[in-house]
Amino acid sequence: MAEALFDPVARFYDYEQRQLDEDIPFYVDYATQCRGEVLEGACGTGRILIPMAKAGVTVTGFDISQGMLDVARKNIEKLDQSTRAKISLVHADLKDFTIEKTFSLIIIAFRSFQCLVTKEEQGTCLERVHKHLADGGLFILDLFAPRHDYLAERKRHVTLSPFFDEALGVEVARYADDEYDLAGQTLKEDRVYVWTDKRGNQQRYTWSFELGYLFRFEAQLLLEKYGFVVTDVFGDFKKAPYNYDSGEQIFVAQKK
Repeated sequence: MAEALFDPVARFYDYEQRQLDEDIPFYVDYATQCRGEVLEGACGTGRILIPMAKAGVTVTGFDISQGMLDVARKNIEKLDQSTRAKISLVHADLKDFTIEKTFSLIIIAFRSFQCLVTKEEQGTCLERVHKHLADGGLFILDLFAPRHDYLAERKRHVTLSPFFDEALGVEVARYADDEYDLAGQTLKEDRVYVWTDKRGNQQRYTWSFELGYLFRFEAQLLLEKYGFVVTDVFGDFKKAPYNYDSGEQIFVAQKK
């Protein structure tokens, strides 16, 4: 199940993603301008959730992984009381979440939506997002931008940057073996972590997962089908217009 998929990587997720911060000011800016409460789907360990709360925003985050939420709670415990009071966490799935309120802004960041690989799953999620948005509320969705040169290769071996695991006190090397299913529009990745423990023994862990990918107008049509009007499509978090070489597809959509 999806919950078990993410639990094994929750412990070192913050170490692995430490350099990932370029999207935080983007989301904080929208959150502070929305003048209402914010919901983050697939909030993970609170990487974006916590900066929004520090900026004075009342925010609810949910995630299917209890392991991720456990780390998020530890991160939240380090905050001052007034900031902690602005954060609520819920254990829920993107496909069927129910929270008894509506929100001025909902975000699904860092390609998390792409863990939903079928159109049925994607549609159910968008129905839930639409239901939980206040009238005129905004939804921000971040997807990676498929590149035809990568798709043409079908299989790719990618060396990823290493990270330092503070809990183990070791550097962890990473690489990924990617395989694209062009008919199913999915990416299957085996992400391998390798490190040498303090006894000198090499350790290895393989995290296997699957993502669905959508092209720019396909994603826009999907959003429109489920009751959204796309107001902007950015290619990066500095709000540059989307183009083929953009690494991201960042959709800003308003509830009809």
